Amino acid sequence: MKQRMDISVPEEVLVLNEAKQERLRTTSRFEPADRTPVEINISQWTALAARGRTFADYIRSPRDNLIEQILNRKWRIETIRDDAPIPTRQMAFSPDFGCLRGVEFEMEIEWRRGDAPKCRHPLQRPEDIDRLAVPPPDGGLNAKRIAWYHAMRAASEELDVRLNGDPLKITVTLGQPGGPIPSAFALAGSNLFLWMALDPDRIHRLMRIVTDSHMGATRFFDDMLGRDPVHPLAMGGDAAEMIGPEMFREFVVPYYLQVWERYPGPRGFHMCGRIDHLLDILRDELEITTLNGFGFPVDRHVLAEKMAGRVELKGGPNPTLIRSGPRETIIADCISYIETVGHAGGFVLQLGGGPAAGTPVEHYHAMVEAAERAAQAPVPC
Repeated sequence: MKQRMDISVPEEVLVLNEAKQERLRTTSRFEPADRTPVEINISQWTALAARGRTFADYIRSPRDNLIEQILNRKWRIETIRDDAPIPTRQMAFSPDFGCLRGVEFEMEIEWRRGDAPKCRHPLQRPEDIDRLAVPPPDGGLNAKRIAWYHAMRAASEELDVRLNGDPLKITVTLGQPGGPIPSAFALAGSNLFLWMALDPDRIHRLMRIVTDSHMGATRFFDDMLGRDPVHPLAMGGDAAEMIGPEMFREFVVPYYLQVWERYPGPRGFHMCGRIDHLLDILRDELEITTLNGFGFPVDRHVLAEKMAGRVELKGGPNPTLIRSGPRETIIADCISYIETVGHAGGFVLQLGGGPAAGTPVEHYHAMVEAAERAAQAPVPC
């Protein structure tokens, strides 16, 4: 007998789905919406904490990984009232071991009980790059991710997930996370930046390897899952916020452009650190179309000046503020983001970099109230 898992949502909440979708579509087109959309970017870790579960529970087995992800989504659907549409037909999940990058390369991983795993950077000297080659896409941790994908697909057949009594199809998918720079950082650690200055030729070799590998692994998963090989590809650039514009232009830009030439279409990009000094390059040279989950360290006024009305922006306030409050301070700060970053449209209010564990649900809902208040405020003459 299948294990039944029920998700319950009031019908008056479900009927808002169409309005939510239209609000998000209108915003992404930089057209006037009735108000700024709010998407609470709940992570697996904050949902686990809210449910009293641990990372050890999460990765005990492929079946546990799938079930904990479903229960995390159930908690979000039943608890959070924002502009994220509620899935009514299917939900998709992937094997998840945390924010590990360069997962196709052979590297030692420290599995820390109760916390997310951490890789041990295998490149200790610049000369180590000389022995590095593009790995098989199913090597390294990807081998385990693929095995868990098949096991999670099998486990999904044993589940009966329902929304208000109606069946929800559970699909399992798989892709290549990150991007060239996060992979290079996973391999070299902070030495990456020192070697950029002292041994740039070797770092260019490293960047060519991780770029070829990222595209090769993406093709591999497209083939494995039968996906259209021509599709847009979103990438992350975390770690690169620690370098200046000239190094970013030399060691990041050409490699990301190479990937996007192979995968044309909208260019979603994630960086959640202090990236004020890189905004011009992201806009004009990488020509990103969406900055996903920008972090609170970036100056909201600089971000508005450089990108408002030209790049779709998703991010917002300090997660510590959202966790700690008080409520009126949360609302005031969210309204400030809406009035600065969102003044030209194309802005989705989220938490800047992701929520903090232990955030009261009513503080998330204060963000929605802020968007509603901002929409009702009189327009200055």
